[in-house]
Amino acid sequence: MQNIIIDEANKLFLINTSDWSYGMGVNENGHLCNLHWGGSIRDTSDLPSIENCLFYKHRKPERSILKRQEYPGWGDAFYDEPALKASFADGTRCCVLVYKSCEKIAGKNAETLKITLEDKFYPLQVDLFYRVFTDCAILERWSQISNNGVLEIELESVMSAAFNLPRNTDDYRLTHLSGRWGKEATINQIPVTQSRTILESRTGLSGPHAVPYFALDRFDADEKKGRVWFGSVEWSGNWKIAVYRDAYEEVSVVGGVNDFDFSYPLAPENSFTTPVFCCGLSSEGFGGASRMLHDYQRLHLLPPAAAKPLPLIVNTWASLHADVDEKSVMGVIEKSGELGAELFVIDDGWQKALGDWVTDLEKFPRGLEPLINRAKELGMDFGLWVEIESIEERSEIFRQHPEWVMQYKNRPRHSKYREDVDRTTYLINFAHEDVCEYFYRQLHRLVEETGITYLKLDMNYFFTDPGWNEMPKNQRRTIWYHYAANIHKLFRKLSSDFPTLRIENCASGCSRSDLGMSRYFSRINRSDNQDPLDILKLHEGFSKIHLPGLAGGACHISDDMHHINGRHIPLTFQAIAGMLGSLAIGKNLPECPQEEIDAITYWAKLYKKFRAIVYCGDFYILYSHYNNAYAAYQYVSKDKTKSLIFTFAQACQFSVRLPVFELQGLTDDATYTIEAFGNDSPYQPDYHQRSGSSLMEIGLQSDLLGDYQARLFYLEKQQ
Repeated sequence: MQNIIIDEANKLFLINTSDWSYGMGVNENGHLCNLHWGGSIRDTSDLPSIENCLFYKHRKPERSILKRQEYPGWGDAFYDEPALKASFADGTRCCVLVYKSCEKIAGKNAETLKITLEDKFYPLQVDLFYRVFTDCAILERWSQISNNGVLEIELESVMSAAFNLPRNTDDYRLTHLSGRWGKEATINQIPVTQSRTILESRTGLSGPHAVPYFALDRFDADEKKGRVWFGSVEWSGNWKIAVYRDAYEEVSVVGGVNDFDFSYPLAPENSFTTPVFCCGLSSEGFGGASRMLHDYQRLHLLPPAAAKPLPLIVNTWASLHADVDEKSVMGVIEKSGELGAELFVIDDGWQKALGDWVTDLEKFPRGLEPLINRAKELGMDFGLWVEIESIEERSEIFRQHPEWVMQYKNRPRHSKYREDVDRTTYLINFAHEDVCEYFYRQLHRLVEETGITYLKLDMNYFFTDPGWNEMPKNQRRTIWYHYAANIHKLFRKLSSDFPTLRIENCASGCSRSDLGMSRYFSRINRSDNQDPLDILKLHEGFSKIHLPGLAGGACHISDDMHHINGRHIPLTFQAIAGMLGSLAIGKNLPECPQEEIDAITYWAKLYKKFRAIVYCGDFYILYSHYNNAYAAYQYVSKDKTKSLIFTFAQACQFSVRLPVFELQGLTDDATYTIEAFGNDSPYQPDYHQRSGSSLMEIGLQSDLLGDYQARLFYLEKQQ
């Protein structure tokens, strides 16, 4: 089957992934319209006629011809959500886009269809790009808007893509992810009625109040079955996804860079390129949609540093906070080596000041070298924390460049004071090219001089004063775009310079929860909230879009999360919940009794033994914690020879154990051995060996009851 089929005579286009097809055509007025987003079809001859898709008995023709456009401009009788809104020098504030040409571009494991649209009356050109892969069923879309004239064009709204759902008599349901600090990626489901639902971020980051993701189904999908249409905007600044249904049951989605407080003066002979808006169609429910996105990240997004599973991490934050010095850190390093840690990270507090990314010589009079060398002797790599987007009032760089602070001209600077670290900070305006270049050089020097293999990026500030005083008035609202673009630029260069450097995406937890960051980062802080019970819901929302094995944080095994909910959870539950992603230890290890060190060492060994299944395997939600007090999750290796099942019991009453759970993703006629770890081992299942069909049809009993109980099962296929 061809990936891209072009029927030039009839102006029809068909894009085929391994699982589904996407079809388009040009109507009699020259508008490029969607004809099909559904199951696989063979050729353009299978596409429906444009008239059948567009015309309604009681809709005026001048409005019908503007429906289902692949990239609608605001103008004429179009009253829905536009992909493009532009103003021209003569005062005209609309654009109508018609088909001009097409081109197929070959690439490595991919093909790209480029379709060019134009405004017949103004020198405005729009190139639409559709990239389809040979090894995964995700379609990437983005747009490039060009000014081919001699006068400036103001872009007031410029989206990455527009999607039109299949017409049918069924209603659609929208699944989206909302949240806040400590409760990121909360799963929500609402009906799509005749209205407009706006999913967006206005914080300057891509979160945390929403995640740039949507999923639509016909109220018949669950984790295992049903069709799900989904997509994600790959942008780390303000974004917007509009989901709407009109009076004629047409459901559409438009998304890209947020047009709130946005305008972009497009100079003559210049272009604006939007972020990617990837999309897919799953016939295996929401679980299938997530696994498609996970494969897409493995194959096409993640940097080279993410090729291997993540190491076992010890991080200083949960135990020492910012009160680090050579003596305290050295003590934790020694104990970390005893329990088998592979990466040691000094979190906040090692630096002279935010903005001055050099070692605080009062705390570390010999610098970091003795610590780095000792960690290496004990078999550990070394990492450091940075927060480059904030600048401390006492820093040298603040005294040199106070104009780098993000601020309005005639308002006092908006500062933030943190009592826990005793500092006053400001947000830096990363839209400045010289700011971007300066901190790129700072990080490059830091990595090169110290030889660290891990860099944890943090960001604890939302935009409050997005002023850009030195820019002309018509360019000041581009700050939102240029800020995010420069963050991408910096880390694209840094990850290219140091291809083995692992960089963690942390922003007050998961406030940059977007796939754009995944192109340069190889670990994601799922949340600052690492309460083990809360982790279960956090992980379900996180895994809707992100590769589950990337789920990080600083303190899965720690005493630091008591303040979240006022509860203390046993170490076994902490460890198994932490092993759902990338395990980190945050205890003050020199103060731990030997019994606790032995327990952590035990789970550390199991993590290293099993992490490849989590990192490289397929993820299944067997029992959602959203629907039950208990929960069960499964990872299956790609070759189906190994599997891990994570089970958690909480608030079980009246002697009721966890129900039997039916596994997924195994080989029917294979025999699997079963081994159990956790509350409280030794526990042996009813059968030491079971067939794949038996485990998937009859299921497995966890035998957990009560509160804060967890057990891990390991399945291995017999040869």
